Amino acid sequence: MSVKSELSRSKILTAALAALEHDGVRALTLDKVAAKAEVSKGGLTHHFKSKQELLLGVFDLVVHTMRSRIDAFWEQEPDDGSPGRFTRAYLRANLECIQNGQAESTRALLEMLVAEPSIAGFRRAELLGLHARLESDGLPALQAMTLACASDGCWTDVLLGFCDPADPKIARLHAYLIALSRHPMPLPEVSQ
Repeated sequence: MSVKSELSRSKILTAALAALEHDGVRALTLDKVAAKAEVSKGGLTHHFKSKQELLLGVFDLVVHTMRSRIDAFWEQEPDDGSPGRFTRAYLRANLECIQNGQAESTRALLEMLVAEPSIAGFRRAELLGLHARLESDGLPALQAMTLACASDGCWTDVLLGFCDPADPKIARLHAYLIALSRHPMPLPEVSQ
């Protein structure tokens, strides 16, 4: 793909994400995105043949951005052989996104997955890969997933307006989760 074509594609995806954040998935049309991206509808459909292809592109953009953040934090995390390195990177990336006010992107993504559940199916392997990395991080798998779910719960509080992204409790909670990720914990017996 040429640089010009890649820039055009990126501009379209950025416009689509902004439109999703502002208007929601049901109001999203190719015409609106083309106008917001300042490209012709033909230019848009050159890259994305349908609304579903465009939504998949936006989904990939959001997931790629988050994965890049996690990878950057993973690189910063000391490789001292202790378990939980990826889990800590995940927690730090989540906290950064929450504090940077990126809840709207997450809200748009969740709305997209509810409105277009096939998107999750198309990218199921990608999402399961994230879980696999958490579960193979040297911590007991249930501990790693519990820490990630607690962090994800902060997103929910922010998305629902229960908590301000700048609330210091969020940073303290993440510091606590990171501390818990430094020590594998024996898991209690649980009956099903």
